[in-house]
This record gives sequence, C-alpha cells and structure tokens, in this order.
Amino acid sequence: MAKRKNNEKRMKLLMGIINREDEAKFSEVANEYCASLGYSTLGFGTARSNYLSYFGINEIEKRVIMMLIPDVCEHQLLEALGRRLRLYLLGRGIAFTLPLSGISSIVSGALSDSADRNEKQGDKGAHVQKKEKVHMYELVIAVVNQKFTDEVIDAARDAGATGATIMHTKGLGNEKAEQRLGTTLKHETDTVMFLTSHEFKRKIMEAVRDTAGLQTEGGAVIFSLAVDDIVGIGRFDGTDESAPED
Repeated sequence: MAKRKNNEKRMKLLMGIINREDEAKFSEVANEYCASLGYSTLGFGTARSNYLSYFGINEIEKRVIMMLIPDVCEHQLLEALGRRLRLYLLGRGIAFTLPLSGISSIVSGALSDSADRNEKQGDKGAHVQKKEKVHMYELVIAVVNQKFTDEVIDAARDAGATGATIMHTKGLGNEKAEQRLGTTLKHETDTVMFLTSHEFKRKIMEAVRDTAGLQTEGGAVIFSLAVDDIVGIGRFDGTDESAPED
C-alpha cells in the first residue's frame, strides 16, 4: 500500500482564549479526544461592557492556548470544549481552529497516527463528517507600538470589532525587514487579535492601518488568518445557559 502523503494537511491549529482557571480542563478535554501538542501564554482582554466580548472578556487576564491537533478530531473536540468549558455562556471564552500550510513531519506523523488508531477503533474523534469549508470568520492580528494599542482597539471597534485579546510582545532582529520597509519598528510591541466575521475583516484592517499603520508612529504590521471552525460566540449549538456539562 502506498504511503500516505501530505500529512501536514491533516493537522490544524486549535486556539483557545479562556479564563485562567479553565486551562487544565482545556488540555484534559483535548487529550481525551486526540493526541495534541499545546502551549499556553498570558493574554489580556478588553471589550465594551455592553458587548461582554466574543472572546469572553469580562475578566482582565486570559490564557491564550495554541494546540496542534489532527483534523479528524476537530469538530467533536470543539463541541466538547464548548460543553465542558461552558463556552455557550457569555464571558466564558472561545475556541477556534486555523488551517496549517506546513508542519514537522515527525509531529504530524505522531499525532495523526494516534488519530488513525482512534478512527479504526471507533473512538470519539472518529466520526467526523468531511465537508467543504466556508470561512465565515477571520482572525485579524496587529503587531503595534505599545503606545498605540488603545488607539488601535478604538479604531477596530468603530469598524465593527466587538472585542480584542492583547499579548505583550517584542521585536526580534528585524533590521533587514526595516531596511526594506523603509521604517523603524518598535522593539516593545503589543500583539492585538480581533476575531471577526468575514464581512468586517477588511474594514477593521483598514481602520487599524489608517490609525497606526507602518506609515505612522504606531508602526503596526497587520495580517489576517481564515478561521475554519469555532465555538463560543453567543449560544453553543442552540443550547441555553443551563446546558449541562459532560
């Protein structure tokens, strides 16, 4: 039998922006459904009080989780995270997946092999209905001079964003890029993430560019990623706020 090729196409990046106390449960649920490789960092949330934020930001500190998973686990894992972390409640957080264009073959092989065994045995991650992806949501990311973070958030809100997650970051060895861009990038930066519907992506990116883009003192580098699947916006699968945990 021919060896399966392009294993990297079978992997996804799962991201979670959740309350600090839910970090261990997030990892526990992921490992119930598949072998996963995850990392966590501290983020900060901000949202207008009347929104309560799609990101679940009614608290300041958040855990931002990045996790590599096999795509055969994607749908049911997201459903389980939605139930077990009660992401159908406003203020609890959000989880979503992003496509990968490449990954280490060692990592892909190890995680995918585990998913293949589960599929053959009829485990939880096996029964996934393959369907054509329609990208309804986008993750807009802006890396900006920390002094302009508030202005970026205000501009994005005016353009339709309902919340943001902020991670404090710093520039690393950007001299060659700065020469080509014709500008100096600030060393101390904030990475600001906006999850938005596809219709608002361009408006938000343009608003951030006009307010604090590369041609301004804000020096923002702005890009977006298509989101494949998501739980945690408003209700979860039509359930109400009293829906039980697993």
